[in-house]
This record gives sequence, C-alpha cells and structure tokens, in this order.
Amino acid sequence: MAQLFRFLYTDDRSRSEVFTFMIPSNFILDMDTELKSRDFTSSNQKWSLSFHKNSGHLNTFLTLKSVHEGMTVTADYGITLINREHFTRNEAFTEKSTKFTFENASHGRKSFVSIEALCTLDFMDERGNIQCELEIKNVNTAFTYDAQIPPTPTYIRNSSELKYTSGTFSFGNYEWNMCIQPKLDSMGSIACLKFYLCRLSSLDHLCRISYRYKFINGGFVHDSGVIEQYSDINGASNSYRMDKIKELLQITGKFVIRIDLLKINSVFPIFLYPFLPQPQPVHFYDRDRQAWMMESCIEDNCFILRLFYTDINNIPSGYVRVMSFNILVRNQNSAVYVFKKPVIKYYYKRESDDGLEITTTIDVNEIMAENSGYLDHEGCMTIEMELYYSHLLHQPEYSHLDDIIRKQKLQMHREIQALQQENYSLEKQLHAIQGANVGVNQAQSAGTKSFENASASSTSSSGVGTSISSSNNPNLNLVNSNPNQSTPNVVKKYYEQKYGSTTSMTGSANMPVVNGQNFLDKNPQIQQKVANSRNGSGFFNQALGANVNNQIPNNMNNQVPNIMNNQNNSNMNNSDNPLGAGLSSLTSTFSSGIANLKLTATNFQANKFTSKLMNPFSS
Repeated sequence: MAQLFRFLYTDDRSRSEVFTFMIPSNFILDMDTELKSRDFTSSNQKWSLSFHKNSGHLNTFLTLKSVHEGMTVTADYGITLINREHFTRNEAFTEKSTKFTFENASHGRKSFVSIEALCTLDFMDERGNIQCELEIKNVNTAFTYDAQIPPTPTYIRNSSELKYTSGTFSFGNYEWNMCIQPKLDSMGSIACLKFYLCRLSSLDHLCRISYRYKFINGGFVHDSGVIEQYSDINGASNSYRMDKIKELLQITGKFVIRIDLLKINSVFPIFLYPFLPQPQPVHFYDRDRQAWMMESCIEDNCFILRLFYTDINNIPSGYVRVMSFNILVRNQNSAVYVFKKPVIKYYYKRESDDGLEITTTIDVNEIMAENSGYLDHEGCMTIEMELYYSHLLHQPEYSHLDDIIRKQKLQMHREIQALQQENYSLEKQLHAIQGANVGVNQAQSAGTKSFENASASSTSSSGVGTSISSSNNPNLNLVNSNPNQSTPNVVKKYYEQKYGSTTSMTGSANMPVVNGQNFLDKNPQIQQKVANSRNGSGFFNQALGANVNNQIPNNMNNQVPNIMNNQNNSNMNNSDNPLGAGLSSLTSTFSSGIANLKLTATNFQANKFTSKLMNPFSS
C-alpha cells in the first residue's frame, strides 16, 4: 500500500492541496503489478491514487471514488516522482480541467516513467522507497438533473403530496439529493417551485454548506447566487423559492437544474454553562467518531476555552493525525470566530492531551449583558467547532524524507535568485538601449522638422514653388542638400580661391551642387549678379537707398523673383542647358533671403545683409 505521510494545504486562490505518498521498494523490485493508496479526501471529494507496472513502465492514475450519475468533478492535478539529487531531474506531469464523471472516473498517464530509470537515476532511498507528490487544485463539483414538471398537475388535490426527487450525488463524504415541491394556486396551476437540498447520510452533527442553483430552459437561464446555510441532524435545510414559473416550465415543463457545490464543513455544537458555580466539561464526537472535551472558565474578566482530544491514545502507532479547525462563539444573530485563521494541529499517540487553551476577545460583561444574545434564558452558551479537514499520516517523526524536500526547496530558491539577477541585468540593458533609441529619434525628428520648416518658408516666399527633385529631373545628382549640414572644407577652399575669402560672411544653407560642380561655375551671368551683390550694386541698390529703419518696399518682394524667373525660364526651355534646376533653387534661395531681410533690416547693415544673402557657403 502507498502510505500517505505528508500533507500540505496552501490556502491560496486555487485551493491547492499537496499529498505526499511513499511507494515501497517491494512494489518496484518484486513481482507485484498494482499498488493503491488508502482513500483520502481532497476538496470535499474522496480520491484514490494507484500505480501499475506494465512492460517495464510505471502507470499512474487518480480515481474519484465517490461519483454518481449526473455528477461532474473538474480538477487540475499533477503527479511528481521526487529525485533525491536535484529537482530538475524529477519526473512529473500535470493535467488541467480534467473531468471526472460516472463514466470516466479515472485519469492518469500510461508509461509515465520506466522502471529502469527509477532504479538507476537516484529516485530510491537507502531502503528502496520512492516519494510521490500529488497536487490537486481548482476542484469544482456540479450535479445536473433533467426535470420535468407538468405546468398544471390537476390530478393531485393536495399540493403537499406533490414532490419530485432527483438522483443521488456525493459531496463532503455525504450523500445528497434534491427535492422539488410545487405550490399550487386556487386554480390548480403551479404558483411557485420550492427546491430543497437534502442530506441522506445520517449524522449527529450539523453541516455548513455553500452552493448555487442554475435553472436552464432554452434561452432562459436563472442563477440563484451563492446560498450558504446549515443542514441539521435530520439532513433538512431551508428551501429556495422559484417564482418565474412561466419562463421556466414554458409548454413542456422540461428544464435543467445544475447545482454547483462550493464548500461544506462539519460543525459540532457544544453547549456550555460558563457562569455556574462549578462549570462542567462537555464531551462530543467529531465526524471520525473521535472523542473530544471542552470546558470554559473566566479569568480576569476574560472568557477562556480549553479543548482536549480525549481519544488521542487511540491514534494508531506510527501515525499522526493532522487537523484544521476553528472555534465560533455564537450569539442570537451571528457567530464570532475566535481565530482569524484556521488552526492546524498535529496529534500523535500519547497517554493524554495537554489541551489547547483559547482566550477569546469577548468581554465577560458583554456576554452577561441582557440583550447580547450570547446566553439563553437558562444561561447556556453555544460554542461551535468547525472542522475543515482531517488526515491520518504515516511516520510522524521528522526523517530523511523531509530532508529531500528541504534540499529541493533550497535548490529552487537558488535557481530563482539566479534568474532574478539575470532578469535584472537584462532589464538594465534594455533600458539603456531604449534611452539611446529615444535620443536618436529626437535628433532625427528635430532635423526633419527644421528641414521641413525651411522648405515651407522658401516655397511660400518665392511664389513659384520650383525645387530640385530627382523625380522631376532624373539627370540631376544632388549633393549636400541638407540645410543643417556644414559646407565641406574642400568646397570652401575652392570658392575662396575663386571669389575671395568668406571668413567674415555668415549665411544659411549650402548652395546645391549639380553634377559635381556648383551651378555658378557654369553660368557667367549668375556669377556677375553675385559679384554685383557683393559690391552692393545691381537691383539691391534700390533696397540700400531706402531708410534701413523702415521696412523693405513691397515691390522688392516681386522684383527679385521676376528677374530670376526670366532667367530661369530661358534656361529651362533650353534642353541642353543643365542649369534649369539650379536656377530654380537659386530663386528659392533669393526669395527666402528677401523674407529674412524684411524682418531683420533694422538690425543689420546693408552690406552685411547683401553678403549673407548671396554667399551660400558661409558657416
């Protein structure tokens, strides 16, 4: 038999439970072909784990033991064989959203691992035993029932005799069914339906159960919401009333009922008389028929409870019982939990239990108050022990088996630290790359925006809109067309030798170069205009004759483009002359300079303005 020797409840969102079993060496090495565990409870369902040997491989299956027709239990589970050397060598598999039904109650993995690998890869301890971990989480239990109720059952006079009962289903190790009772009106038609959840298993204690109904008929769906209530000793509980009869029954009276069973806990009521001169202890039994005792006392105006496990000497030798529970103090309207979280206790075989002393936060004066609701008319106080789970584990003492898990935990911790350090380093590199990209993008954006503004200004000032373009002039080879790029020193030196020094001049964009040469070299007439502008002669003398404190005359804005346009048109009409595009660019340059001259004539002298306008190579 595969013994259960460790259990862990993680108390997380997925309600994970981890069971650790021991696979004995005689199963692996001997001729036995099947090994099973004892039945155990997980998420209010009874399960069993089995192992099978087949053709040199180990098969593993998880079986739902308490299953009935109409039940569907969905669960995520995983099985891991623990390697003693390193956690990366563990053999494991996981299954998600697995449906356990009446027709298919077992799921697992065939040929999970080879027997040879288990014997040679350090899975066995010195006794030949192997640890196996089973994790179960996200368990959901549902029961579906197809009901049919005639809309007008006139053949029954007494409505109390009219009752419909569903099949049986299992939840919390108890058997249940659902009872439907129609309520008739004066005309013999169904006015409403009452649904009862009935426990069939006989108990001597209460159950707190949470569930929800879902009624479905075609497109009509009605959800009851979460219902939480007690099931008494007789198995009865409060009813749920359904008033939407017309939508539910429609014509045929057929509909589907789905019950989602969420949670169930056993509740053991204890009745104490704390203010008697000599309070007497109260004995009770849990669901495993184990005896307990509780007594109360009052010290320093505090209400204190003491809980004893009186059947502790009946625990089998070599086993430990792990339990999780909480204590409630009930008043007339509600209940107060003594502990913020459930208590987990381990009990092993001994002569007597030392007891668990529980100091409540309830003031004695509050308990004795007339309208507090803690005491009845006889001075009796109700205490409830709510039990969440109870498991019997093998090998209670700390052993080398626990060292393996602690070793793997340390290995995983180191791996996580290494991964975190690597992740931190990669994040720093990524941050540096992103910062560099942002700087490059900003620089490109600033250059593009400056170029677009210059182009727009020149186009709007010229009134012609002619520009050098490779698409319009495929024979042109444009160089140094970026206005933000400085003129090369070689070109500067060439024009300094040709036209003189330009160190005292300042200007804007570089003049375009056509076919490796500046278009001024190919057009003597343009060179003469440039020379005249350097000397202050030509058409700019009209501007120099005006008062510099006043604005530039308006006719000057059109005079320069007209002069250049005439020259530009004559050159553009000549197909042998490659200066057409260059003249067009020069027109744009003149127009832009005139616009700047209008805005800055009051701050610059005329001779410097002329040099700045006409010299395209000044930096």
